[in-house]
Amino acid sequence: MSPSIPPKVEQRLFAADPLDAEGILRVETSIGLEPFAESRTLVNARTLLAALLEQPAKATSELKNLNRAFVKRMTEEMAWPPGYSEQVWRHNRVLDETDVLRLFILRHLMEIAGLVNRRKGAFRATQLGKRLLAPERAGQLFDLLVRTYLGRLNWAFVDLGPEDREMQRYCVHALWTIRQLAESGATTEEIASRLAVSDTIWLVGRPWPGGPDSLRAAVRRRLLEPLWDFGLLTREHEEDGDRSPLWRVTPLFDTAIRFELGVTIAAAASPDDAVVTLTVTLLGTEPSVWRRLEVPSSLTLERLHEILVTAMGWFDYHLHAFEIDGRRYGQPDDFFDLDDTLPEEEIVLADLVGVGVDRFIYEYDFGDGWQHEIVVESVGEPVSDISYPRCTAGERACPPEDCGGIPGFAEFVEAMADPRHPEHEALRAWYGGEFDPAAFSAEETSSLLHMLWTGELPDDLGM
Repeated sequence: MSPSIPPKVEQRLFAADPLDAEGILRVETSIGLEPFAESRTLVNARTLLAALLEQPAKATSELKNLNRAFVKRMTEEMAWPPGYSEQVWRHNRVLDETDVLRLFILRHLMEIAGLVNRRKGAFRATQLGKRLLAPERAGQLFDLLVRTYLGRLNWAFVDLGPEDREMQRYCVHALWTIRQLAESGATTEEIASRLAVSDTIWLVGRPWPGGPDSLRAAVRRRLLEPLWDFGLLTREHEEDGDRSPLWRVTPLFDTAIRFELGVTIAAAASPDDAVVTLTVTLLGTEPSVWRRLEVPSSLTLERLHEILVTAMGWFDYHLHAFEIDGRRYGQPDDFFDLDDTLPEEEIVLADLVGVGVDRFIYEYDFGDGWQHEIVVESVGEPVSDISYPRCTAGERACPPEDCGGIPGFAEFVEAMADPRHPEHEALRAWYGGEFDPAAFSAEETSSLLHMLWTGELPDDLGM
């Protein structure tokens, strides 16, 4: 299973704010306490709040942490992964808060969330903490803890590491990716590789310090194990004796969390809507990068643009325009009186085909100048059991964004194919992994087009 989605939708995930309750990441706050029985983070947060409401806990004078007596009590009362408390006591006769790392992190998380504060040398539950302790508000408490962990707690703190907020820039995308990969079970390495290759949270134009082993450890400690504690993942071991954990999503994930991807759903094509077969070729590429598409004739050029960037593999970062019979269509710039671009949303594909237009140009990214020749191959009747738009054929991978047009793409492909090339390592880090210029799947592209057109995830990406 591939966690691929249309590039335009992926950009919404990239830009998502985990603290925005009305954004892409939605948490069901109306849930009562019962579904959270396996969420150690929620159970332990309620245990801590209840204890602090019963009696504030003195802070240590040196580090301003929870005192040893209270730490011992919480170690005995809280829910831990199997063997965790035994491991803690095995290495310590007396427990400081930092010896129980999960408690140490939870207390900081709850302080950042405004559930706990330290006043006059003691930790106390806040009024917010007191309100959210009510069983019927468990969903609200869970929502606050999840959003605070993803959006406000520095993840490097989980490993007692240095400040590195870059890791959280795309955390909603990372959460979505983990959800997709763990649907049928995935190892830490499989998940870490996908996050790195996708250049989401771990590679920001630079190699991961310490190499792949450090990457896997960071993904496990900073994302997968915390999601396990939240009750969103289970951790299993392979039957063949390999002790590498296998992560799976839990029912709580789908009960409590959903992703509002904000896909614009097109009006359903009429049964009488003709199907136009288009061949799209990226000019200047050798061997050619091309796609064959079947699309409804009712498309406007504005909607055709969305289908083209999805089918080709562009991320819709840049401006675009159509050149048709000497006229330019796109998004006119109102600030320039000399702009002769006509509105693309007013032009329908059927009207163009009806007046004999059989070939036109689509340009994407005026800087790199990616020009696509679009040829109208045929116009026919739709088939009743086929979903349109769809991709029926094509070859080769789309160039990376901002690689410098056709000359830059040729240099990029050459350098990526040769580990001894002087630019190989720098370009690999910039791209975020390996690049296979021959990679293409018409089936996967059709799945992306289906999602773009209907707003529905295909069966292999069901959530």
